[in-house]
Amino acid sequence: MISGLYMVVDGIFIGHAMGATGLSAVNMAWPLSGVLLAAGMMLGMGGGAQCSLAQGASQWQEARSYLAQALWLLILLGIPSGILVVVLGPAFMAWQGAEDSLAQLGSDYLRVIGYAAPLVLASITLPLLVRNLGAPRLATLAMLTGALANVGLDYLFIIEWQWGLHGAALATVLGESLSVLICLGFILSRHNPLPMRWRHAVFNPAKSLQLLATGFSSMLMYLYMSLVVVLHNLLFMHYGSPLQVAAYAIAGYLMAFYYLFAEGVCGGMQPLVSYFHGAREPDKVRRVLRLGLLTAVGSGVLMTAALLMLPRLFASIFSGNDQALLEASALGIRLHLFAMFLDGFIILAASFFQAMGQARYATLVTAGNMLIQLPFLALLPLLWGLNGVWLALPLSNICLSLIVIWMLKQQLHALQQPPGTADPT
Repeated sequence: MISGLYMVVDGIFIGHAMGATGLSAVNMAWPLSGVLLAAGMMLGMGGGAQCSLAQGASQWQEARSYLAQALWLLILLGIPSGILVVVLGPAFMAWQGAEDSLAQLGSDYLRVIGYAAPLVLASITLPLLVRNLGAPRLATLAMLTGALANVGLDYLFIIEWQWGLHGAALATVLGESLSVLICLGFILSRHNPLPMRWRHAVFNPAKSLQLLATGFSSMLMYLYMSLVVVLHNLLFMHYGSPLQVAAYAIAGYLMAFYYLFAEGVCGGMQPLVSYFHGAREPDKVRRVLRLGLLTAVGSGVLMTAALLMLPRLFASIFSGNDQALLEASALGIRLHLFAMFLDGFIILAASFFQAMGQARYATLVTAGNMLIQLPFLALLPLLWGLNGVWLALPLSNICLSLIVIWMLKQQLHALQQPPGTADPT
């Protein structure tokens, strides 16, 4: 949830200082920077899951080794990913239809994010690792420190100094650096329950590949978000204008706040499920899952109801005095977010499969989340125009949720089998 504050706060300051143009530009730039977030989530969730599974089985040296691989991969993946973002930035903006100042603003944002790529990855990965090392409050404190710094720097860079999206990206990176320093200090300190030694810090390609495979579904979740934003941007530019892209950005900020809140619930659930599964305590696994569903989906229902009852109030947080943007955003919130709580259910189910070591099920859910939207995005705009673009996501989520419910029941049935029985998955 705190991670979501980074994006929400950026959107508030950008909306008030730069209006629809700034919101459109950052929404067009974000999907490419989302590649870095996806890589960071893959490392954090994959490394955290493997580390927790090893701890649950009392394999302490294995746990230390997985922790070291995650740190190695921050550099080995961060540098080439950042180069990719910087080089492809201008072409990526042009491909979505951005021109002139819109394209320049987006490219400025991506350039800063790309240059700081290893730091961006670490800001996602390290809090997840710290959480799995038994210090969730420290991980939360680290991210909260970064988020508060981001608020102050956003005001200074965007409002006072008017640095535009360049300033927004710089504020985000500087805020994230504080989170990274706090988490890295814990990992390297004597308070770490898995103290690192040089012999554990050797790069191990086999363990690194296993870590990446475990976290692959989490990467797909973020890549799915990037793909969905790109497709919506293209369709809104085709059937509407940059105003609709800005309205979609506002709906996206609100949805991202809940999505990342649900991601946080899943992150809190994952080490518990992995540990209890590794310790062969299925009853506790089921109890943790029930609590996760109640927290993530229950909160999602309440948030969705509030958005549908007061769409203009929530849109005005970002739109300021722009009445055209306010009306477009209120319509988008009603059409686009009426089934928002299902996103929480889908991501929680995928995280549960991942925590259980069922990488295939987790990958099927996240890949299905991407693929099922494509026919809806292709057909509904042809039938209903702009309204069809808004409705594609919620309608596809309803269909996918029915499939995920069946998969979850299958996994819970497998948990009831006595030890030694073959797992049908």
